[in-house]
Amino acid sequence: MIRIELGTDRIVILRAEDSLRDAIARLRADPWGVAVVLGADGRFVSTVSDVALRRALLRQVALDAPVSEVMSARPVVAAASAGDEQIAELLRTHRVRALPVVDEAGRVVAMRALDDFPEHAVTPVAVIMAGGRGLRLRPVTDKLPKPLLRVGSCSIIERIIGGLVEAGVRDVYLAVNYKADIFHERLGDGASLGVNLHYLHEETELGTAGALSLLPPIDGPLLLTNGDIVTTVDFARMVDFHRHHGGALTVGGVEHVSHVPYGILATADYHLLSIEEKPERREFCNAGIYVLEPEVLELIAPDTHVNMPTLIDAVLSDGRAVNVFPIHEKWFDIGGPAEFERILIQFATGEES
Repeated sequence: MIRIELGTDRIVILRAEDSLRDAIARLRADPWGVAVVLGADGRFVSTVSDVALRRALLRQVALDAPVSEVMSARPVVAAASAGDEQIAELLRTHRVRALPVVDEAGRVVAMRALDDFPEHAVTPVAVIMAGGRGLRLRPVTDKLPKPLLRVGSCSIIERIIGGLVEAGVRDVYLAVNYKADIFHERLGDGASLGVNLHYLHEETELGTAGALSLLPPIDGPLLLTNGDIVTTVDFARMVDFHRHHGGALTVGGVEHVSHVPYGILATADYHLLSIEEKPERREFCNAGIYVLEPEVLELIAPDTHVNMPTLIDAVLSDGRAVNVFPIHEKWFDIGGPAEFERILIQFATGEES
């Protein structure tokens, strides 16, 4: 990985001809998700953000395409003479996590991030939906709720909480119903996991969104995830994406590739226009991970069974923006025995990351 070391600043460097695949790999471990593009003379050209790369994935831009296709046409930068107040304002106004500082000669001299301004930090609250019965995994789930099943070195829910901690989340609400007492016994107050764990008790099953009506007032974005997902997604990047686009709700999407084993006929009335032989379909599917603005919770009636598709429809019907965050990291939905066996085999062979 190419980096410039500037004191404690570490800056990911790209060239315009680097591929999107390279950019994704180099930014994966970067805390800010922003790289700078330099020319052959080492001077600043532009920036490439994790947000821009994910938008390219939604447009199905080829991973071999050059960075020049996605780098910012109007990069957000600060002059070397800019003070903290100016830089903080740039970060807030443009809803970016970090920006480069460029001197008059066009050289990148530093990287400034929201981390430098704790008073402006955005700390999301998280909710994990863990109240389901896991019927498709019976008889295993007759004794233990699905989120507490062990995958590799720890349980599914501990993996989720670990990812939330890495994203800076400190308060996690756990929606429970089926065998709720076991969650209390195993997880307690969350201190051993690095979070403050609060419980939302559903007297009756409230679906994948209904338990949100049990939350106390929330200030700031809300991360919501199903409790039966194993993923390496960076939750902080998802919050950044959500804030950058300013929508009311962001839905995590995973790309599903399917192959149609027949020739597909394109028709107009009874006329054949073309035949597409055994096409490959690439579509983004709901990953069961979301970011919501607090006002979305107003659309959920108290103690009412509501699923997320219904809530999303309500947000759209209300005229509010809903965006899609493409997940290129590993993602597994442990729905039934086949999926559970597949992920157990992966983790047993050391494929945890």
